This record gives sequence, C-alpha cells and structure tokens, in this order.
Amino acid sequence: MVITREEETRFPTFLNHKSARLWFKEKYGKHFVMVGSEVIDGEKVYFYNLVLDRETYLEGREKLQSGEMVTGFDFINSYQAVEVYENGNIHVVH
Repeated sequence: MVITREEETRFPTFLNHKSARLWFKEKYGKHFVMVGSEVIDGEKVYFYNLVLDRETYLEGREKLQSGEMVTGFDFINSYQAVEVYENGNIHVVH
C-alpha cells in the first residue's frame, strides 16, 4: 500500500485540500489518518499518515502520547507521511 514515486506522478491535480482529502479517503479509506495541521509560510498544511501496519502504528502512537520513547524502525515503518496543502499540492514522504 506504500505510495511510490511513480504512483505519486499519477495523482490527479487537486483544486484544494478538500478535494485531495476526498480522493485519498476514497482510495485508502480508514488507513488515511489526519494527525494535525499547521500554517507554514502563510499556507495551511494538513499532515496525514497512511497507515501500513495498524497494530504497530497504534502501539507507537499510544506510547508517544503517554510520553514513552519509541525505538527502532518498527513504528516509523508502520506509516507513510503525506502532507496536503490548502491549495491542493501534495508532498509524500518517501
């Protein structure tokens, strides 16, 4: 389910965050999870995780939220980060 660079080149052109979010939600369903947003250089950016290994992901998030350290690569490899800009631009972390 990882988004490859090749797949990323085939994404449609999105008009805004809402249209991008709808497309990703239709394609990945409950695996596409918003984790926050922030204004960067005057533009709102929404941060999502594409969950690849739900059990490991939830365990890691729980540890982080309780202040525990998460070590190793299991947690970081349990998701792929996707940034969706208000203007519809997408940045997938590879």
